Amino acid sequence: MFAFFQGLMLGFGVAVPFGPMNVLILSYALKSFKNAFFLGLGAMSADIFYFSLLLFGLLKFLNNELMSKILAIFGFCFLTYLAFLSIKTKPKNLELKESKEKNTAFKSYVKGFVLNLSNPYIISFWLSISSFLSKEKHYFILGFGLFVAIFIWVFCLSFFVSRFADKFNAKVLFYINIASALIIEYFAIALIYKTFFV
Repeated sequence: MFAFFQGLMLGFGVAVPFGPMNVLILSYALKSFKNAFFLGLGAMSADIFYFSLLLFGLLKFLNNELMSKILAIFGFCFLTYLAFLSIKTKPKNLELKESKEKNTAFKSYVKGFVLNLSNPYIISFWLSISSFLSKEKHYFILGFGLFVAIFIWVFCLSFFVSRFADKFNAKVLFYINIASALIIEYFAIALIYKTFFV
């Protein structure tokens, strides 16, 4: 149960920061819940793909202690960088602009999948937490919790923005980013602790 809860925390920490994908979901949601939701599902599918690669390949490779420590340091630096980016984003840069693009649910799904699949930040993120996952006994349950959290976030973000678009101003998004940054940094510190002090 603790592994599932950790997965939920990590999932929300990853999904909630308002980077390009979330802003794109928001812009779609201003016009269509369905398109915004499928865009998010496409992005989540890319995450599942990378998680699967870790389970069937990279996690075994991490049995090497030196590589595990190298990736742990890389993971700490990258996760801390993500947290920093979330905190430094100014509220005025989070203003929403309604998407004028016409998309079907399928096209939205493919766009989300391709964008996340080709995003170097997403690739770096999965590499950065590979060491963390390798040290978890119930990493599959943790991964399940992670994707449950991402799914909940994608659904809620698409649904509530589409229903209450006028309530999501830049200031609200800024405070959400602060909370997300704190969660991400918790996992960055936990990664270093589990690698070097346990």
